[in-house]
Amino acid sequence: MNLPPDPRCFAALGGDAFADLACQLIEPPAAVQTVEGPNARMTALVERYAQALERKEEQAVRASLRAGPTPRAYRAMVEALERALEGGPAAVGARLFAIPVVIVAGGRAGATVPGALPDVARLRDVLAQHAALGPVVNFGLGNALCSAEALSALPLTQVRALAQGAAADAQADRLFDLPPAEVHLPMSEASVHLRFLAGAAVSPADAPSFVETASAISTWGVAFTRELSAQLQSEGVSLLAIPRPPAPLLSAQASGAIAAEDLALQAFVSRELRRFRSEVGEPDVAIAALSSGALGLRLASVFVENRVFVHERRLQPSEDWAGVLGEVVQLLEECRIENLHLEPGVMDPAAFRAGTLTRH
Repeated sequence: MNLPPDPRCFAALGGDAFADLACQLIEPPAAVQTVEGPNARMTALVERYAQALERKEEQAVRASLRAGPTPRAYRAMVEALERALEGGPAAVGARLFAIPVVIVAGGRAGATVPGALPDVARLRDVLAQHAALGPVVNFGLGNALCSAEALSALPLTQVRALAQGAAADAQADRLFDLPPAEVHLPMSEASVHLRFLAGAAVSPADAPSFVETASAISTWGVAFTRELSAQLQSEGVSLLAIPRPPAPLLSAQASGAIAAEDLALQAFVSRELRRFRSEVGEPDVAIAALSSGALGLRLASVFVENRVFVHERRLQPSEDWAGVLGEVVQLLEECRIENLHLEPGVMDPAAFRAGTLTRH
């Protein structure tokens, strides 16, 4: 089975100093391999980011992430930048984190799910009761469910200053003054939405951070989901608010987006496949790499004209295309799809929607 090519357009090599160093970390030239190991090269990348942040070169730092030439290089750059944002192993300040929350909501079309929590202290209690806080000295969790855009807009230089204990109180307050983002339901059927709970924690220098102690979401996730969902309930709405493990700000945005995209695709397959099988029989299914940079999934009836449903699964720069594609194919196989076709090239989204599926 021929696999479609990766539809994303990554930056070319040689256009960014951070990206070039990340590529040396992943696949170092032969001359470099004999001189220094991967730990030294990662340390050099971390230090380059730290120096740029010290010089307030925030635009250059952010631009570097858009210059990652491969998913692997992008992941290395994010890891290095997050280590630079932590302020170093001796930092005594508060480290910011975010808990991605995937909200699955349905009900009355036009209904709204609130973006602010009435009792965020209860969520902290849940984390404490399930030993997720660990040796945290101080812990703060905002009451706003904010958007990815609001989270990404936090000044990186101030995030680093807070971790170093060098941020003024007013600066720290602004970092937590994130606007709540309500969820507006576009239709009565269940839809998937992504929000974030941001916070900060201070741990002893030689102790695990909150991100580490709360990484085992199986110990606290069910209770957190129950409490969070209860606080977000509103008239005419049925919802489930599912947290993902806390992570540093950049990683949280990626892991949250991936979780939301995966859940939205699963919901689409479950809903539409059930409809097809109950109304018109087995669908023809196609997967394509779309020029929009997404994976396209198309269900069409061989008996009913224009009975076509398409879902676009957006890709994060950190994701490996083959891995995402494999997971989607596995999902469809588990759903006992009989007629599955992989389009060989990159397709225009409109052409994919209107095209005729090729049969095996």
